[in-house]
Formats: sequence, C-alpha cells, structure tokens
Amino acid sequence: MRRVAAAAIAGCAALAACALHRMPGTAEPLPDARRGSRGFLQAGAARADVTPPPGPSTFGLGPDSLVTDGYWSRLYCRAFILETSPQDRVAIVGCDLHSVSGILHRRVAERVRGIVPTSRLFIAATHTHAGPAHYFETPLYAGAMSTRHPGFDSAMVDFLASRIAAAIEGAFAARRPAAARWVHSAAWQLTRNRSLEAFEANGTPRLFQPPPDLQLSDEEAAIDPSLHVLQLEALDAETRTRMLGPVGFIVLFAMHPNVVTVRNRLFGADTHGAASRFLEAELRRTWAERCGAAVEAIPDCGHVADLDPLAAVLNTNEGDIAPVLKANTTTEAVRVGRALAERAWETYARDPAVLQAHATRVAADAGFRSALVVESRYLEAYLPGATFVSASTAAPKASRLCPIAELGAASGHGASDRPVTLDALMERGSDVDARRDDCHAPKKRLLGPLQGLLVGTSPTKYPTHAPFALLRVDDTWLSFVPGEATVHAGAAINARVLANVHTEDGQPAYAAVVGLANAYFQYLTTRREYAVQSYEGASTLYGPASAEYFEDRFALLARAMMGKNIDTELGQGPRIGEAIAFPYELGPERVRFPREESAPQLQSLEEPRRQRGLCRLPSSQRMAVCFWWSDGAPARVPIASGPWVSLVRGDSGETVRACHARLALDSPWAKACDPGAAMDDRGLDFETRVRGRAGDAWLWSTVFRLSAEEWQSVQAAGSVRLRASSVQGVAPVESDAFRASSLPPACSDDEIRFCLHEGEQERR
Repeated sequence: MRRVAAAAIAGCAALAACALHRMPGTAEPLPDARRGSRGFLQAGAARADVTPPPGPSTFGLGPDSLVTDGYWSRLYCRAFILETSPQDRVAIVGCDLHSVSGILHRRVAERVRGIVPTSRLFIAATHTHAGPAHYFETPLYAGAMSTRHPGFDSAMVDFLASRIAAAIEGAFAARRPAAARWVHSAAWQLTRNRSLEAFEANGTPRLFQPPPDLQLSDEEAAIDPSLHVLQLEALDAETRTRMLGPVGFIVLFAMHPNVVTVRNRLFGADTHGAASRFLEAELRRTWAERCGAAVEAIPDCGHVADLDPLAAVLNTNEGDIAPVLKANTTTEAVRVGRALAERAWETYARDPAVLQAHATRVAADAGFRSALVVESRYLEAYLPGATFVSASTAAPKASRLCPIAELGAASGHGASDRPVTLDALMERGSDVDARRDDCHAPKKRLLGPLQGLLVGTSPTKYPTHAPFALLRVDDTWLSFVPGEATVHAGAAINARVLANVHTEDGQPAYAAVVGLANAYFQYLTTRREYAVQSYEGASTLYGPASAEYFEDRFALLARAMMGKNIDTELGQGPRIGEAIAFPYELGPERVRFPREESAPQLQSLEEPRRQRGLCRLPSSQRMAVCFWWSDGAPARVPIASGPWVSLVRGDSGETVRACHARLALDSPWAKACDPGAAMDDRGLDFETRVRGRAGDAWLWSTVFRLSAEEWQSVQAAGSVRLRASSVQGVAPVESDAFRASSLPPACSDDEIRFCLHEGEQERR
C-alpha cells in the first residue's frame, strides 16, 4: 500500500472511534503502449434491472429523502462493451442511480475482472434522485443527513454490483462487428442555469452562443447545450460494410434529471430513464424497418422482437443546470425526457445518409467507421491535502486541496430549484464567512460545530479516494468525473484535455465530461463560483482549488495518452492504470435492503394470494385502472429483467402489445410499430406500491394509465386482465377480466384515496 493510504490510516488510528476498512487493490496490466492505433470495432450491449424491492430510502435530497413504498418506472443499468483489441477493451455502464460509490465500482470490478480491469470499467449514474440509498461507503452519505432512514447496507451494494456485472457479462457475450460515429450538436430551450449569480461571477456571460432567432432568458442562455451522441451500428461479419441495425446510443447532455417532487416515495428513473425508453423504441423500430425491407439480404437480422438495442443517457457538466419545467410530476418527467429523446433522435433520423441505409449500404457513406481508436488512461488520487501546480492563472503556482472535506452553510438550503427542510433550521443572513482565512475560506460551515458531531472530524468521514479516467473513442475524449462539475468547471476540464491531445488525421478533436462516474465527490465549482458560496460552491468538498485539481489530473491523463512521460509529475502517488488498496470508513450499518429470509413462504400464507379489488379511476386525460391484491413481502416480489405487473389477454394470457407513438418526426407512428412494445411495468404507465400487511400476507396495488395508442390496443384485444407475477413455481395473481366496452366499476371515494395514495392527486 502506498504512502497516501498509510498516512490516512495513521491519522485515523489516533481517533478511538475510528473503524477503517480496506478497499481491495488489484495488480492490473499497464496501458497498451500503442498510441492512436486503429482497430476493427466490436461492440455489445445489455441491460440489467436494478430496481430494489420497496423499503429502502431514495437518495439525493439529504434528510428529505424518504423511504420508498414502490416504483413508477424501473431502474436500469445499460452496459456497453467497446473493443478494438483485448488490451483496449472498455466497459461503459450508464445506471439509473443518483451517483456511483467507490465501493460499488470496486465490487463490480471484482466480478468482471476477466472482461475488463478496474481501470477500464466506467460506471456513470444518470443522477435520478428517485434511486436507492445505502450503498455509499462514507458516513457522510450514510449518516443522519443522508436520508430520513439512514444507514449502509452491504446487501444493497451486492444487489447492485451483481446486477451490473451481469449486464457487463451480457454485453461482452453479445459483442459483434460494429461501426461507430459521433454526432456533436446542441439542444437549447431544454435547460436553464439554476445558479446564475455564481455563473456570472466568472466574468464570461455566455460560454456558448445560442442561435440568434431564439428568445432566451439569461438563465436559459447560461448553459452548456452540447449534445454528444455516440451511435453504434451492427455490421455484417463478412464484409464489415453493411449496416444491419443499431447496437445502441450513448447520449451525453448536461441536465439534472430531477423532476419528481421531494415528497416522492417511488423509485423511478426520472427524465433520463424516460428518454432512454423513447430512444430504444425508435431503435427497435429501425431494426424492424431494416429487416422488413431487406430480410433476404440480411439473414442475421434475427427475430425482430428479440432485438434489444440500448440507449444510455448520461450527464456531462450539469452541476448548475436544471430542466425547464412546468410542474414537478411524473408526467412532466416523461415530457422532458421525451423532448430530450427527440433532440437526440434527430441526429440520426434526420440524417439523409442514415435515412437511405439498407442492407447494401456502406457504413462509411453515413460517416460510420468500422476501424477506429479506443484508448483509455486511469489514475487514482488521495484528495485530502493533495498538492499540484495550478494552471488557472498567468503565473502558475503551487495549490493545495483542503486537508479535510467540509460542507458549507448554503448546502443546507438545497439548490434553488430544490430547497430542503433543513433550510428551516438554518440561521438567516449571508452564507459567506468573510472573516475566515483557512483553506475553506470564504465557506461558512454548515451547522457550525454540529457538522462535526453529525458527520465526524476525521478525513475518512468523507470520500477521500478519487478515480480519474480519460477515454478516447475515435475523435472524442471523455473525462469521467467522480462528481458534478458546473458549466464553467466542466468547460475548463475539456479545454485542458483538448490542449494536450490531437487526432492523427488532423481532424478536429472533441471533449466532454461524463459526470457522476466511478465515485462521488459532490460538486466542482471554479474559484469565482466558490467565492459566491451558492449551493454548488458550498457542496464543493475540498475547497476553492478543487476544480483546478481535477483539471490538472485530466491534463496528466491526456498527456499520458499522447505518449508523454508524466512519472515526475505523479510523485509518490499511484501510477497510471493502478487500482490501489485504500482505507475507508463505513457509515452506520443497518438492514435496509429487504431480506428474503424474513418473508413467509407464499404457499403457506393464511391470507391467500388473491385479487382484492379492481376499479376505474376518474381521469380527464388518460384512462386509469387500479388493481390491488395480497401477496408476499417485498423481498419476495420478482423484480428482475422481465415484467412483474402487466396487461394480458383474457383468453390466451399473452401480454397485450401496443404501437406506441413515434417521436415527433416526419414518419407517423402507424407505419412502424415498436416491436418490443408491451403493456407492462417496464414502461412508464404503471405505478406499483406495497400498502402494508394483510394478515400474514402483504397488500399491493398498481395504477395503470393508458395512452391513446394503448387504448386502441385494448379495444382490439377484447377481454383483458391485469396480472401480477410471482416467484418461480407460484401462480400469478390476476384481476377480473374487462373489455374496452365493459370497463371495471368506478372507484369509490375511499378507493380513490387508497389507489392514489397521500398527495398523489397533487403530484399528477
């Protein structure tokens, strides 16, 4: 173990209450010495359902994060394998989680070491605040200020890690010859800057110039509108020229995907999860159209309904960027996600070269490359007290991070678009401490001395060990940032990377940050933003030099990727490509993930598994049906890759399929249905909850809202039922049958209150 880890252990050993663990380190291969070498691309994709059973807390709203009782959209991790040689193989995973903890990254790495080493495993979160808590290794993220029901649970870590590893294994098994291209565009009017005063303190009113015909507010102009889409196409194995259909998209855009209300008690993927589903429907339609038009020329099209191209929507420098909203509802989250999906889909569907693609089309004609560069560099660092040479001024000078992390007073207020209840306990007045002269100045400490009592005073009470990864895919460099950079902080990282790299053919190089990746250190703000001490600056843990330190690390990786020797700049710390052992401290360990062994056997329940009710909810916009039943405890429900609650035909029991409307492009939806569309809870139309005990069983309910297209499918299906699946070998529970012409009875007032839950009518 290196000097930084030993020093941390020595410092913590002086504290009687300190109980440290060791994150495992691994001896890993050094990066491939070949630089800029092109190779034939292979790509594979697979998803995993990471929706926990109801019961754990959500994460991201501090003490306002609530215990869940169900889910409104399932959480997925979408894994992509890219390789041009085994030495350059990388795994990119986008997860519907708030962020990625260091312990989760390492647990996944242990499981997939035979596919990729830790240094080439890149896991990034979408940042939904309706994802689970309890998988973070530090007391800061598992203690009293993390949720209403805090705690660390190793079962949650193992659940997530095993599911993510399975997705990576599936993507590895599915890899095939592929071509790729980047499309770099802009998407305005979707987002706004929620921290305008801090943004303007940088002295640069607009980093990005909007089109002159757009009428934007100052907040809407102070954003990063960059939309980067990596498009992956499967190729025929023989010639590597014919585009068969899409493997998937990786979409990068700066936007907090947090629309649902702070009173939310349902797991959900929010805007980015909705955008992924809309894009995946279009990608499946593309396969169907290609295969239907030229099935003889594409013998390996396969069964269209089984094709599963994926779309991972990841965040870039979204630290101060919020969506433009009309309301804080799940319906609004779907609307915003759909709008983002439309912008991403336009980069593909409106391209004339792609529109003409068919079995005899040469991939290069549409800008796709089958031979390209995939290359990465990885570096770890111990942040408390870290020194570096600052390049932020005309005269570079030595800079140092603060020796211990700290939260500022403004972090207790919450963001301007998401105030939290802790704000009511805060004293009024300025959040800047003008008298402070230490490393964290001018940060006013959150809760004063009470912060030390709530979190602790040793460095390991906070995250300390940061992974930095730089990935090149063709002409684009991605900086995987373990936190949330503001627009300016992210732009500075990109500028430092681009100053140190170049393409071999002289074409322009592009750079983007991928935030919330591999660990979580909260926010990164510039020095000037930090001085304002808004929410983002107060949540920058290691002081005003933090963003500059991150810039410096990514610049080192960029120089290393260009073949420069950076050993002298690394000093005594970890070397490029090393995943070292380091100390960390757990928060309070609690049982938060439901344990299966605590649930009674379903076959021996005194209260039988059965339908308990079915009624029609009043709705002015969409037909809504409520179904409730008795079943086993949350640990026994089969939330996995397949559907749990679905609408099935009354005669055959087959899931009712639907033609979902296409995105708002030229082609009408009726010309190409989504071959993967099914009316089940993997979509966005079911809200399912556990209500409590019903004898020795549990009472569950689901509300199903039908779109206009789904209503047409119900009309065509005849008799239908709602079905709740169960564990293997146990029969599902089904509702009474009904038809479009003979709907369930209208819900009584008591049933409406039961079905819509507390506050649900306001949320909708």
